[in-house]
Amino acid sequence: LEMYVIDGNFEEVCPEKVIKFKPPLYKQRYQFVRDFVDQHKPKKVADLGCGDTELLRLLKIYPCIQRLVGVDIDKEKLQSNGHQLSPYLGEFVKPRDLDLTVILYHGSVVERDSRLLGFDLITCIELIEHLDSDDLARFPEVVFGYLSPAMIVISTPNSEFNPLFPTVTLRDADHKFEWNRMEFQTWALQVANRYHYSVEFTGVGEPPAGAEHVGYCTQIGVFRKNSGKVTELCFPEQHDQHVYE
Repeated sequence: LEMYVIDGNFEEVCPEKVIKFKPPLYKQRYQFVRDFVDQHKPKKVADLGCGDTELLRLLKIYPCIQRLVGVDIDKEKLQSNGHQLSPYLGEFVKPRDLDLTVILYHGSVVERDSRLLGFDLITCIELIEHLDSDDLARFPEVVFGYLSPAMIVISTPNSEFNPLFPTVTLRDADHKFEWNRMEFQTWALQVANRYHYSVEFTGVGEPPAGAEHVGYCTQIGVFRKNSGKVTELCFPEQHDQHVYE
């Protein structure tokens, strides 16, 4: 037997049943975001549900980024990992051409905070499946309607892949749901249409040979705001609304 892990859950399983991702699945998700940043050169980036801040640490090296923000509901995680975002020696020896500001906020991703207005990119990596039904209903209003960044990247588990894992129903004890591709795409298209975004679907974590029909292990929606469109909802109180700590 060997230890098997999906996003933090360990189980003992027979080695022949283990699906091993190379690189590990979480690294593939982060690499997707890194490639996206490299391609689109956003200046202001926010990661909602930033957790251990690892994605932020990977993104702070990109010279195009001038403002990097992380938001998470877990204050202890932010406090224990935030110091890792401090400048390291090499950054003093070879300073950036453009200054970088890194900020961590403690708060809920379904609360409106005007300090996240005007961003080029907001990432939500393995976030939405942790939201209960009320928060999931508020999520599009806040992120797409109120914050309304130019681009949004959302990743979430693809439940069609789960039968390939041994004894897995939900991949994490805190997940409130896991969607199949049709469920995620239906939700994403409805949100995109309402808030005047386009959306494209892709993913990471290739299935093993013979199981291609299940799709990627992690499904990803890439949203881009339609040019010239104004969000149908108006938030007159949006300026100087600070709720995050």
